[in-house]
Amino acid sequence: MDGVLLNSSPIHAAAYQEALAGLSISNFSYSRVAGMRSADGIRTILNENRIHLPDEQIATLAKAKSAIALARILEENPIVPGAVAVLRTLAGRLKLALASSASEAGVNSFLDRNELRPLFQCVLHSGDVRSAKPAPEIFELAIDRLGLRAAESLVVEDAVAGIQAAKAAGAVACGIPSTCSADELVHAGADLIIESLEDLLEIGART
Repeated sequence: MDGVLLNSSPIHAAAYQEALAGLSISNFSYSRVAGMRSADGIRTILNENRIHLPDEQIATLAKAKSAIALARILEENPIVPGAVAVLRTLAGRLKLALASSASEAGVNSFLDRNELRPLFQCVLHSGDVRSAKPAPEIFELAIDRLGLRAAESLVVEDAVAGIQAAKAAGAVACGIPSTCSADELVHAGADLIIESLEDLLEIGART
């Protein structure tokens, strides 16, 4: 969802920085934590800056970051131009799942505000799994619920963690360089790179 169907990467990057403003964060790159749950992202940022905090404080910071990001996304609804048309076309040809590291509130808001829920046969959010990306659990669960084999499933991801999760799940990993560069996604294991969502229509037509 984030970074693929929503132009939300700048929002999430700003939310991390705002939530962590009281700490001495000198080394921050959103692409390093894109695709992760907020708590995992904050833990990664803290580790990279050699800051050690108790789990309770990390959870508080993650909650603040998520609230900041969700408020802006609700206000702006930064859906990728053309995303709705692409999804509607693909839904007529293929089984679609939405598997996101976003919160339940964030996923539901996106689906309902844009009237997209009927297009997906499976919807998963961060609360549906124990282990978040780069662990493969969310994609394994989505593939199972769609009744597919991993090898015949295509995962579209903008983040290194997502590509790693897709490959670990045994799926074909398709990178879209909206958050991370094409080189980063290929290095993470992407099987192919697309420049826009419309490129998926050509892929879908061949299935």
